Amino acid sequence: HHRVKNNLQSVAALLRLQARRVPQAEARTALEEAERRVGTIAMVHDQLSQGFDESVDFDAIAKRGLQAIVEVASNGAPIRTRMEGSFGMLRAEDATALAMIMSELVQNAIEHGLGATGGLVRLVVERLSDERGRPMVIVSVEDDGKGIDPQRPPGSGLGTQIVRSLVADLQGRITWEALAPRGTRARFTASLRPLS
Repeated sequence: HHRVKNNLQSVAALLRLQARRVPQAEARTALEEAERRVGTIAMVHDQLSQGFDESVDFDAIAKRGLQAIVEVASNGAPIRTRMEGSFGMLRAEDATALAMIMSELVQNAIEHGLGATGGLVRLVVERLSDERGRPMVIVSVEDDGKGIDPQRPPGSGLGTQIVRSLVADLQGRITWEALAPRGTRARFTASLRPLS
């Protein structure tokens, strides 16, 4: 995991260098988003490299990831974050997928919901068992921003396509809904692999 983390950090650095050299704003943004995605995976491998097994305390990853995304995406707007509940210990494969899903959803909440005004991003986690006794999580990413744009409903961007694919891989489902009086909630379920 340590070697994988180092290799991923090298790829992220190459993407960052390339983004600086690209004159087109759209291409630069795409490279910066790719760098963020690679960095998210590297963060999971960094946490895994500190242990001796294939499981990880995902709460530490979620908190680090939340802060990292806010630093990158906020563009100076005042963003507050709050995490409620606990993921607990997860298998490496589940940790990587969940980190990517959360990264995309938080990025979207900041970029499309909070914009230049700022606000709150709240991560709510519920760990439970499904009807067959298998471990699962229900995760909500909520913002108190402007809400869902009827001209651009969720589902049209690359980030949303990535999220839908990863949620499907975890045998889950995802929904978006408007919050009252304002804001948006992205809520997904995910089945988890048993630790043993």
